[in-house]
Amino acid sequence: MMSVTFIQRKAIVIAGLVLWGMFFHTFFAPKNLSWVPKSSVYDDVVRHPSYVRTRGGRDWASETELISSPLEYAHLIINYHKTGHELAYSLQELILSNFPDLERGNGARPRQHPSSAQGCTHIELPPGKIIVQEAPHFFCNTNDLAEMLLANKGRFHREAEQRIPKRGIKILHLVRDPFSMAVSNYNYHSQDPTPEGWVKDKSRNICGVKEFFGDTLPELLLPTLVSPGTDFDKPPIVTKEGFDRLYDKCNQLFRAQPGFEGESYYFHLRELDPSRGIKLSTLQQMVNGGDIFLMANNIIKLNQIQTIQNRVNNRNQGGVTMKSKYDKIQILTMNLEEFTHFPRKSALKYLNFVYSNALSRESKGKIATQYEQSFVSRVETGDLHITHGNDNEEMLRNSLRNDVIGLYLSNIESIVLEALAAEK
Repeated sequence: MMSVTFIQRKAIVIAGLVLWGMFFHTFFAPKNLSWVPKSSVYDDVVRHPSYVRTRGGRDWASETELISSPLEYAHLIINYHKTGHELAYSLQELILSNFPDLERGNGARPRQHPSSAQGCTHIELPPGKIIVQEAPHFFCNTNDLAEMLLANKGRFHREAEQRIPKRGIKILHLVRDPFSMAVSNYNYHSQDPTPEGWVKDKSRNICGVKEFFGDTLPELLLPTLVSPGTDFDKPPIVTKEGFDRLYDKCNQLFRAQPGFEGESYYFHLRELDPSRGIKLSTLQQMVNGGDIFLMANNIIKLNQIQTIQNRVNNRNQGGVTMKSKYDKIQILTMNLEEFTHFPRKSALKYLNFVYSNALSRESKGKIATQYEQSFVSRVETGDLHITHGNDNEEMLRNSLRNDVIGLYLSNIESIVLEALAAEK
């Protein structure tokens, strides 16, 4: 009897595996296979997608590698005045110019919300779009905010010839140390010529209390800022009495001394001693424009979503698994200073967040270098939106720290630092 050699035994095993694979594919493999864009097979400048077959709504580059397509997410960049307004649009352009399948979305009007019953800025967030949103109001409860962020179930993709589902949302939250934010705000609006004409409007009362559908700005902010949450383990950021003190302080500086009656905000910034001018501009940014407090409010709200995501273990609510819902909301908090001091490294961090494994490391590196070169060019040409420090910067910061204003800025500073530390 002829003996079976090792090579023959190996061939028999391989043939058996092939036959088993054919049998399984014929009788057991799912039939509802479709086509969706595969973002991992882009050339170096990321121009044309190829496609892979999908099963169960997941993209498979191979039998083992799971690819997450940016087209299945809405992409939101949140910023505030002097936390990276121009940066946000630069990042949007960077993504759009290197990933043409993504589209530009429209942000909502900043510092607004639709009604007293809907306390959150309503932003349309379909998958496959990247939206820049300045200073949104997140005054609704956390669950309503999550629902708004995840609304819009999908959209039709012409090249894929199918509807792309919305897997979730990726949020870049651009924040900043509030002292640096305040100094930059003062330097920006007091420069000559001023980049924004509204500061010369003599009819503007920059210490006025803003109202939204019968609620004042402090009334909308206080529920969150008085109780920042157990994760932050902080005392109140500001109280009602604190807001009253800030408004009083603002009115003591604005149009309160001889020669300043009826004058514009810009006149004050140019004529007041810098130690007083920095206080007035910061108060405007806190209690009238509101962006410094809005930033703190929104950090806390987004943190609450992440806290639920981390703590809820498949708790079912009306047939919807809470954990899976909140898992769809991904948040990256970054500091403006990261982009100014380390432009390439920071751009690469954001690219990794957007693309995940859907783009090669080499391609992301090239795009990050492209961003760095563009940023350096803007600095060298003296872009007015990129404000720089001056010899008085330390004095300006100390003027704020040694004033009642500094108490509230320090409270916000600790919130910002904790949010940034959580990303490391």
